[in-house]
Amino acid sequence: MSTITVPLPDEDFQFMNDWTKQQGTTVAEFFALEVRNLRQHLQSPLHPDLKRATGILATDIEGESAHLDHLDHKHA
Repeated sequence: MSTITVPLPDEDFQFMNDWTKQQGTTVAEFFALEVRNLRQHLQSPLHPDLKRATGILATDIEGESAHLDHLDHKHA
């Protein structure tokens, strides 16, 4: 097993320590579980519904400017 050190402001560490205690765990166990969940999530295949939806949105549209243009016309 590997170990890492993560610098946190004292206030944030105290918050995490208090919160994890209330949850019946530790800061180390909390972060280990979150990393494990992230790894499993990223290694899982996409749901078939998401795969079917791939490609529905045009890739040549710059989303933010298109949205702002839409808002301009909507609220003009």
